[in-house]
Amino acid sequence: MKFRIMGLALSLCLVLSSCGSRDSGGQASLLAQAAGWDDTQTLLVIGGREVPGWRYLYWLSGACDRVREEYALSGADLDWQAAVGNGTLADEVKEQALRDTALYTQVELWAEQYGYTLTQEDQASLEQEWQEQTAGGEEAALHQLESQGLTRERAEELASVGLLYAGLYRMCQTEGSPLAPTQEELQTFAAQQGIVTVDRIFYPAGEDPDAARTQAAEAFSALNGAADQAEVFTALASAAGDPAGPRTITAGDGTLDPELEEAAAALGEGQCSGILETEAGFSILRRLSDDSQELAGAWFDVQLQNAAADISVETGERYDQLNPAEFDAALERLREELEQAE
Repeated sequence: MKFRIMGLALSLCLVLSSCGSRDSGGQASLLAQAAGWDDTQTLLVIGGREVPGWRYLYWLSGACDRVREEYALSGADLDWQAAVGNGTLADEVKEQALRDTALYTQVELWAEQYGYTLTQEDQASLEQEWQEQTAGGEEAALHQLESQGLTRERAEELASVGLLYAGLYRMCQTEGSPLAPTQEELQTFAAQQGIVTVDRIFYPAGEDPDAARTQAAEAFSALNGAADQAEVFTALASAAGDPAGPRTITAGDGTLDPELEEAAAALGEGQCSGILETEAGFSILRRLSDDSQELAGAWFDVQLQNAAADISVETGERYDQLNPAEFDAALERLREELEQAE
């Protein structure tokens, strides 16, 4: 399944990999200088929560960096006015940064709502990461940090949201917690998303499809005559040409061919398919019970994404007038000046 929100799952390593502590002496961050205003002031109100400008600008700078890298790899000239959807590339980057900011804010709001706070283990992991990243000295980390417009406090604030997310994720997988879905909710969710767990016996067509077809027929016959079909299926699957073993798939995720996805969805738990022929070879599927922990995690991520998409967002004049192209150009210039000053 491909629901896990990687931006949050990876936030700790992404942020702290450049984390350091530096007294800026009151100097405005690079983000603030690029935007031309105080980034400590409230820029957005999301879900009733005031969000300082630097948190949005951090995500905007990251989105701009990714766009610039993609254009550089393609060899094309960066065009912020290029059409994207119903707007421009600049509009899309600005909206993406807003979505990222909203997602992080939603995690904080849920942590408050469901009573999750950072544990001693969470705090220890932040400190451990800090020690590891500065083991070779602080200067390199400080330089990278400054180029992102962050301080140690800002970086750890972002990383803490990743830890809150991980804690909420665990809560949803804990029976009896206020975030845990019911079995009915999980069953409905699995059906809606086309989620099934299957094992597969697979004989690749290779250069001799007739031989593969014969192997599949022999396996199917062995299954039909087995006293313990599950045990025989597992043995046959292990000996055949698909080493992946049981896997949970979501309709359209590309794990299996569409024909196999359709056949898997039609099976009842414990039921085996007939021989299914595709261009790649011959398969026999067996539907397994879904992993409730994995399914609950996927359910949680979708609920979180939906909540973040629907959250109320109040902007103001500074946000409305913010030009991503001008901000990106100014930030790049400031970064170059920072490099030259080292």
